[in-house]
Amino acid sequence: MASVKNIELRNYCDTMYRELSGMKSRLLGLVKEIEGMKGHDKEALKSHISHFEDIARTIDWKLEILTKVCPFEWSGYGDVERTVSVRADEELSREQRVSGGYGGG
Repeated sequence: MASVKNIELRNYCDTMYRELSGMKSRLLGLVKEIEGMKGHDKEALKSHISHFEDIARTIDWKLEILTKVCPFEWSGYGDVERTVSVRADEELSREQRVSGGYGGG
């Protein structure tokens, strides 16, 4: 029964990511269309560009938040980075590990 829940959650995650990413792509497509316009049409719609870009940034931010509940093995769509620049702690000896430290004031 647990595996059925994971499959449903994974499907939800895939659908949510695909839909929101599609919205972002369509908004950025509108920005390119406006930027490609000439004359009065471009001047009339130029103020929309910053709003569309702001909405696209908000979608990115919300995707980051919403995908945190997705299963670990969920890979999503798009340009997901597959490599890491820092070795995992398991690969480091105890002496090589860096503490998170204290940042209080």
